[in-house]
Amino acid sequence: LTQLEDMLVDKKSYGLFVIDRSEAAFGIASGKRIHVQEHLVSNIMGKHRQGGQSAQRFERLIEEAAHNFFKRATEHASSYWLPNLEDIQAIIVGGPGATKDFVVKNDYFHHEIAKKIAKTTFDVGYSNDSGVRELVENAGAMMGEIELDAERQVMNVFLGELVKSAPKATYGEKMVRQALDQGAVGRLLISEALRKSSLTLQCGACKHEWDVSLSRNEPIPNCPSCKASGENAEELKNVSLIDELTVMASKSNTEVVYISVDTEEGSQLLYGFGGLAGICRYPMM
Repeated sequence: LTQLEDMLVDKKSYGLFVIDRSEAAFGIASGKRIHVQEHLVSNIMGKHRQGGQSAQRFERLIEEAAHNFFKRATEHASSYWLPNLEDIQAIIVGGPGATKDFVVKNDYFHHEIAKKIAKTTFDVGYSNDSGVRELVENAGAMMGEIELDAERQVMNVFLGELVKSAPKATYGEKMVRQALDQGAVGRLLISEALRKSSLTLQCGACKHEWDVSLSRNEPIPNCPSCKASGENAEELKNVSLIDELTVMASKSNTEVVYISVDTEEGSQLLYGFGGLAGICRYPMM
């Protein structure tokens, strides 16, 4: 794995870019990690012109050097982000002065990158490694909102499918398992608040084996074969339900999306659909 691929595993990453006329830096934030990929220094001359140069010519040279520097910095950053762009939630831009807004407004970034640039730019003290880290601090609230918005969009796709006559969606553990077994699930939605274990039990009386999913405080049910008390059942397997479903998902190249309970849609997934849903590759009913 490259550094970038490794950091994109959790699918909630942000491109970071800071710039002024003297320097620029860019990288990525993922989870609690910040990686600064490159720090560039411009060769824009100062405002003191050399003898023999007209003021206009000198000004033109400065602007040309600035243009070339902005182009170089944005091209380097775009090349870094583009191969994994689908896993980047947004590109966040900052800097100490007006340069950051000038660069965004004048289309210096690759057109695919430009689509992901956050509407708000942020003031930071420097355009180097420390500026990149300050950018993450200043943009924290917005990054959280972007994540919640992405979750809402996924949930709305699922809810939109449910009302169709031939929905490409399923929910609840039993139906989701069936769909995963068939390789039918494109995206598996799991509530971050789902706390269940997948158990295989053996009845102490008749030795019948059965599978059941239980939350921590749920009592073990009676044997489905002889109705003997579950208290005497032997536990043959106990794994996290989320881990088990994630392994099933990986076998059919299913994307796993974790949904928080911080939105109305996220609460609906947990309380209305048992914390599990699937957006399918074809209709399931």
